Amino acid sequence: MGTRNSRGVTSALSAYWIEVEYLIEREWSDERGSGVDFRNGPPVHWAVVGEFDARTHFVLNESDPGGAHLAISKVSPTDEGLYRCRVDYVDAPTRNYRVNLTVIASPEPPRIYDSEGNEILGSIAGPFREGQQLLLSCQAVGGKPRPDVSWYHGGERLARTKHGSVCQLHLPTLTRNMSGMKLKCQVEMPLLQHQVKEVTLRLYLKPRDIHVVDGGAARAGRDNTFVCSTRGSKPAPNVDWFLDSQNVDSTLTQVEVDRDVTRSILTLRVHREDNGRSLVCRVSNPWFPMNILEDSVVLKVLYPPITQLLLEEPKDQRMLREDSDVDLLCSADAAPQPFNYTFYKEGETMHEDPVAGIIVAGPRLRIRNLRRHHSAHYRCRAENTEGNDLSEPLSLNVLYRPECATGNVVQQLAAAPGGLVRARCAVTAPDAEQAGPLRFYWTYNGTAAKDVLLIPPSNVTATGSASTVIHGLPDEESGDLGWLGCWASNDVGNQRQPCLYRIVPAGLPEPPSNCEITTNDLELRCEPGHDGGLPQRFLLEVMEVRPLSAPARAPPDDLLTLGDQDVSGRGLTEAVYRYSNDAPLFPLDALSPGRYTFLVYSETPRGRSPRPAALHGVPIRREADVDRPEPVQTMTPVQPTSSGDNSVALMVGAALALVLLTLLTTLCVALVVMCRKKGRSRADAEQTVTRRNVGVSMYSGALPPAAVATVVLSGRRSSRALAARWSALLEDAPLAVLALDTRPHADQSESSISESEAHQETELTHNHHDDTETQTD
Repeated sequence: MGTRNSRGVTSALSAYWIEVEYLIEREWSDERGSGVDFRNGPPVHWAVVGEFDARTHFVLNESDPGGAHLAISKVSPTDEGLYRCRVDYVDAPTRNYRVNLTVIASPEPPRIYDSEGNEILGSIAGPFREGQQLLLSCQAVGGKPRPDVSWYHGGERLARTKHGSVCQLHLPTLTRNMSGMKLKCQVEMPLLQHQVKEVTLRLYLKPRDIHVVDGGAARAGRDNTFVCSTRGSKPAPNVDWFLDSQNVDSTLTQVEVDRDVTRSILTLRVHREDNGRSLVCRVSNPWFPMNILEDSVVLKVLYPPITQLLLEEPKDQRMLREDSDVDLLCSADAAPQPFNYTFYKEGETMHEDPVAGIIVAGPRLRIRNLRRHHSAHYRCRAENTEGNDLSEPLSLNVLYRPECATGNVVQQLAAAPGGLVRARCAVTAPDAEQAGPLRFYWTYNGTAAKDVLLIPPSNVTATGSASTVIHGLPDEESGDLGWLGCWASNDVGNQRQPCLYRIVPAGLPEPPSNCEITTNDLELRCEPGHDGGLPQRFLLEVMEVRPLSAPARAPPDDLLTLGDQDVSGRGLTEAVYRYSNDAPLFPLDALSPGRYTFLVYSETPRGRSPRPAALHGVPIRREADVDRPEPVQTMTPVQPTSSGDNSVALMVGAALALVLLTLLTTLCVALVVMCRKKGRSRADAEQTVTRRNVGVSMYSGALPPAAVATVVLSGRRSSRALAARWSALLEDAPLAVLALDTRPHADQSESSISESEAHQETELTHNHHDDTETQTD
């Protein structure tokens, strides 16, 4: 090579020798490489055959041979080393130049790993949960020299590792605003372009808030809509509804999602039982199991009242006693609350009456100073805007002191002076299981004594709610014989007012009244008169009426003043039949056919009634002679069984046959006369005088004044005449005629009465009509 070229070559080599010495020293012990030979003409390239020499060659600049340089293509780390450039001169010493080639190797593309060592392959890092810490590692494998690795957020460098291959990014807490943050890992090498890998953070976020909106108050049985809204949750949260602690069917809900807002719409049919219950909306994100948000509303359901009447004070019915107070509460389950309450007692509306102890205050009813009449069925009615309801009845049973039974407060007793009086006292009182057993005691207050005498318990008996006393009376007879008082007590208290009995001297009994004979059962029936104050029995005496020729006896002492020569002239026999009974009811089937007088007396321990009730001249006939229109006067007794009675009956029958023949003739004459009397009205055929039948026994009330016995005679005009004559004659103790039967009869024995007798009958009846009428109620 010429000198002029050596400098150019040297410059070229020095400019392009790059890290060749290492390879040369390690792999080639001889000098091998490439060069340019200028000795034989144009420059000739030469190179040692090999992989390295295939990638190297000299680049000559023709205009500037000194600018030649060695070019190495596809430089690799193995090309690093000491390169020697040798220049040989023709006329100068060879020169050697050494150049140390340093190869800068790029690392592998950066890789990002999470805290668990998982490589993030895409551009999304995560998902990560809000609130957790973040650890990301960026690794750049290889590279020479070692690169600088850094983390950037935008233009802000967050972390850096110099001359290292790994850079870690640590964020203590991921916040909501980091969602979608872009992080960049950058690898920086000298002389090389930076390598960058960027990731976007994906975060799961907690629900931020929750709110429930209801549709307001709803009527029972209708649908109501509720909306639960929540924001900020990623992904969309789970929304659950609870009615108190019971889960609501999810099919009743509809979910809407708009970005980070989630709405759950619940359509619920509410009922009366739901009023006041809590409807809870619960929001949860499955990535945050411990973070649950809830909001609730209280259901407002409108429904009509359901009413119940309660015993508020006292709580126990057994404490309801006289003189105490009671408070009743009208409890109404209603929405809205009732605005009106009404109380009822046995269906009647109760009004406030402080004087009577009735106080109404809203849903409460107070009754002061309870009495027995407060025991009743009570109800109440509550009313609100949705309707009204009437409660079931509540029975109040007021325990009270004993009281005299109805009609038993004051009674009048009749008794004989010096005798015993027996009285029975009946009271009303609550059940012994509730108010305790009854205890009785009696007192006696005589007219002469001022003090009240306590009757010994030995004279008192008690059975259930009644008590009986037997007490001896003083001998003197006065206006009254004193007073008995009956007292009873139970656990509630003593009887306030006793049952009083006024004892008056007993009188003689009154005779029976309204006596009549019936043909159906062949009996004599009467109505009893006043008993005079003592238990009475009834006595029937039957005397047969015989013709004048028959032997007669004197009438009884109580009939001596009658002076009825017509009747007494016929003759009365001794009593042929007597019958005693507790009731004025006497069978007559033992009597033989004939005409009889019936006397009915009343008897008590004080004696017999002053006069009897009498039926005179009543015929008793055979069945063949019975006149159907007169059932009272015509009857057929049972035939006697004794032979003596049969003979008498035959004799009487024969006599009656003769009498009937005579009466038939007389009847024809009488009918002609009666037809001429056109002015006589049929109205006087029946004349009834009602006599009052007064008087109260020891079992029914006060003692009445003396009363006149009442007799009923039913029959033809002849019977009326007979009754009228008796009524006219008995002026001292008249016998009133209650009923006269005017129906026609074919009895010839009675039809023989003359027209004058009929006229006399009318006059007698008319004369005494006013006397009997004044004694009629």
